[in-house]
Amino acid sequence: SAPTLALEEDLAAAAAGGFDAVELSLPKLWPDLERRGPDGVAELLTRRRLAAMALGPVTDVTFRDAAGIEKAVAEVHGAATLARRLGAEWVLVEPGERPDGADERDALREGRETLDRLCRASERYDVGVALMPVGLAWASLRTVRQAIHVIDAVGRKSLGLAVDTFHFYVSGSSLEDLRQCRPRAVALLRLADAPEGERETLRDHHRQVPGTGVAPVRAVVGVMKALGAAPPVVVHVPLPRGESDAAGWARRLREATAGLLRDADSAR
Repeated sequence: SAPTLALEEDLAAAAAGGFDAVELSLPKLWPDLERRGPDGVAELLTRRRLAAMALGPVTDVTFRDAAGIEKAVAEVHGAATLARRLGAEWVLVEPGERPDGADERDALREGRETLDRLCRASERYDVGVALMPVGLAWASLRTVRQAIHVIDAVGRKSLGLAVDTFHFYVSGSSLEDLRQCRPRAVALLRLADAPEGERETLRDHHRQVPGTGVAPVRAVVGVMKALGAAPPVVVHVPLPRGESDAAGWARRLREATAGLLRDADSAR
C-alpha cells in the first residue's frame, strides 16, 4: 500500500502480486465508500478475487476523554458493520498515548476497561477486535506482554492479539512473552522487518521487507508454529518512495513472506 495509491490500485497490485487476501486500511477505505458504497467495495474485492481479513486501524483508543471514547466506540461500530459486509473477521485497534503521571498499572486498567467496551460494540456484528500493541515510546500498550495481560483480563473471545513484528522489535517484546499467548487468541500476524540502529528512532516508514533486517521475524513465525496458532498473515511494508511498480513490489513481498513461512515449516 501507499498513500498515493487509490484503494482500487492497492487491490489490483495485491492481486497481481499473488495475494489472496488483504487487510483494508480504514483511512483509505472511508473516502472510497463515499464514492461507491459498501457494495461497490465488495464488488472490487470479488473482481480481484481477494478476501478481506481485517479492517483498521482504529487508532488512539485508550486514555480518551468521555467524548473521545464515544468517538472510538462509534468508529468500531462503523468498522465492524463494514467488516461484516465485506466478510472480514477482525477490526484492528491501536492504543493511545500514556498521559503524564500514568504508570503501567494505570495503562493496563485503562486497556481492560476500554477494550471490554469496544468488544461489546463489535460483538453485535459477529466481528472481533484485534489489539495491536504499538512499540513507540508514547504508547500506553507497547509490548506483547501488556497486550496479552489486557486480553486475558477482558476474557472475551471477541478480543484477540495482532502481532506486528516491526512493533514487536521496536518495543523490545520477548519471544518468551509471546509463548504465553493462547493460540486461539492470536488474531493476526503482520510481518515487517526493521533496520539496524536505535530502536527509539524507528517509525513506520522504516519498515523493511521481511527477512532483510534485524527484527526477529523468523523467530516470531517459529513461535506461532510451535504454539499451534494459525492466524492470517499479512505483510505491512509500504511502497517505497519513488517506486512506481506497485504490483512488482507486492510480488516481492509475497515471495519473501512465502520463503519465511516455508523455512518455518521446514524447521518444525
